[in-house]
Amino acid sequence: MKTFKAVGVGLMVVGLLLAVPLAAIAINLTVGQHDTTNSVAMPHMSSSGMGGMSMSGTQTSAAAEQLTIIHVQKGCHVWSNGTSQMATMRLTMKPGQMLRIMNQDVDMHRMIELSGPDMMALGGPMSQGQVDTLTFAQPGVYRFGTKVSAMKGMPEVETTGPDNTLRLTVSVA
Repeated sequence: MKTFKAVGVGLMVVGLLLAVPLAAIAINLTVGQHDTTNSVAMPHMSSSGMGGMSMSGTQTSAAAEQLTIIHVQKGCHVWSNGTSQMATMRLTMKPGQMLRIMNQDVDMHRMIELSGPDMMALGGPMSQGQVDTLTFAQPGVYRFGTKVSAMKGMPEVETTGPDNTLRLTVSVA
């Protein structure tokens, strides 16, 4: 009987030793290893997801759940919606919808509102892998840019041409 108890306890210990790392791996795969979220929302608004959001750059229109700031050789950084990459992006959204912006550039980017209905306070600088989530509560045209600063510890990356000035226009109706 003591042997069965010892085997049972041993199996539980081995199970715990395997379960904890496997759970950590599953969480990293689900959430992302460096995904830190800063949410910005208008008061008294709930998240309604991204359904029905349409995006258009200079020549494109496609549905997407997020924009990503990525590093490119010519111009240093651009917006990407998964199908297009450009320095200026235009979106059309409905009131209450959220936009997730992920930084995958080698520089830090801080979203700044240039004009439109007041978004209250935007999140702080996003390091590589971090995310800002914006909720658009009121109809209107929101214009954003980013303030770029170098990330400490990142190697200097050679690019060609002047750095792009990222601009984002979100029409909410």
